[in-house]
Amino acid sequence: MNRYIAPYFATRTCRVTAIVIVANFAFFAALLGVMFYQRSVATVWPVAFHFPSLLMSTSLVMFGLCASITFGIGASQAHKEDREPAVRWIAVAISSWFVFLFLEIVEWVRLIWLERLGFDTPFGGTFLMLAGTHWIAATGCVGWFAWGAVDVAKRDLFAAALYSHFLNFWWIILWITLYLSNGDLAGF
Repeated sequence: MNRYIAPYFATRTCRVTAIVIVANFAFFAALLGVMFYQRSVATVWPVAFHFPSLLMSTSLVMFGLCASITFGIGASQAHKEDREPAVRWIAVAISSWFVFLFLEIVEWVRLIWLERLGFDTPFGGTFLMLAGTHWIAATGCVGWFAWGAVDVAKRDLFAAALYSHFLNFWWIILWITLYLSNGDLAGF
């Protein structure tokens, strides 16, 4: 079992990334607990997501998965003699995360200004806190990817890939708990 776990803690960067992932998980889980509490005490909880929003949130899942997978491929090719393919894969991963971040902002604009579910509503406040903290973490991950692309031979890209995989895992949890549970699934 040790040989399967050892690569995840092989470098100092991987160990620090593991600590950051645990801290992020605890923070995100606390925010999710706040959302469940708000939902249980709220007199009115909106069905905020209709088919177009559910379709957009599904595309967010796909762009996040694309970013993680392509960065993982780039990280695996970083130590080969020809490093250009690794940089190209990382560029695709960065582009995928940028599309993800843009679509998330589009969703916020729709909720705040079109649906009128801003921070002053229980749903809007919890949704924007959960999605906003994920957005900030994903923005940091994009910066980490860009920093890694500068010198793929010297950077620990495996740690960045782990963090990206964690963000995707967390986004899938948010997709289920925020979008699907608050979606108009009868409208299909």
